[in-house]
Amino acid sequence: MPVSSHLLRPVRPSLIFLTLLGALMLNLLPWQLAGGHFAPDFVALLLLYWTLNQPRRIGVGWAFLLGVVMDVANSNILGQHALAYSVISYLVLSRQRRINIYPFWQQALVVLGLLLLAQLLMAGLRFAIGSETVGPGYFVSPFVAAFLWVPLSNLLLVYQRTRVPDSI
Repeated sequence: MPVSSHLLRPVRPSLIFLTLLGALMLNLLPWQLAGGHFAPDFVALLLLYWTLNQPRRIGVGWAFLLGVVMDVANSNILGQHALAYSVISYLVLSRQRRINIYPFWQQALVVLGLLLLAQLLMAGLRFAIGSETVGPGYFVSPFVAAFLWVPLSNLLLVYQRTRVPDSI
């Protein structure tokens, strides 16, 4: 296994808060409605990233809180996003060390599975209360989000990376 020439600096809580706030704003933009189901769930994506990389700061409680905010903001069934975000956050926390050693492209496959599970949970809740059924297009956004996982992870790690001197 090659030794990396980078160390990671600690992450400021303000960076985590700002990225999650930015993701919330991206989810609430009107292009989300115009784009159909192709727009990824940025809150879920960044929640998975921070739960994986900062498990002591972001966890199931934050996932539930962000889910309730998304439910209220989108005027959805109260609790559908909260339940889905809490479940995927718990699953990431339960396997965090194992997932963290995977390369980014394998992490993207894990993220795809988790986001598909979140979509299935939300569709199941809608079906259980008698709402309209969702079509296959409803499950496209997790694929777009998984495709964005590698660039997003590299972008967020740029801030943390610091060069290791060659003398070590």
